[in-house]
Amino acid sequence: MRYLLIGAALLITTGASAHPDGATPYWYPATFVYGFIEGCWDTIEQSRAPITADMWPAQIKLVCGCVVDALRHSIPFHEIDDQYNDPKVQLIVNATLPVCIDEESNG
Repeated sequence: MRYLLIGAALLITTGASAHPDGATPYWYPATFVYGFIEGCWDTIEQSRAPITADMWPAQIKLVCGCVVDALRHSIPFHEIDDQYNDPKVQLIVNATLPVCIDEESNG
């Protein structure tokens, strides 16, 4: 029984990762992350997109958090801070949003 518990503990501790790719994301200030998630959520709610029609508001916020994590893994904050309307940022958002929606809806 002890070996089973040790094996389960090892599986849980090695399998759980905040960042599946193992890379450390770039640092972003909490105010940006919070603002991005709130703005993203509000935009999706206002658009009443059919793809998110069956999602609760908390699920949409998780989708937006997934998108901001993709940004944090792709672009240093100082590049976004200066050029938020940069096409590179929009490209990442557009490419990641459907993936994040799919991950959350199929959870």
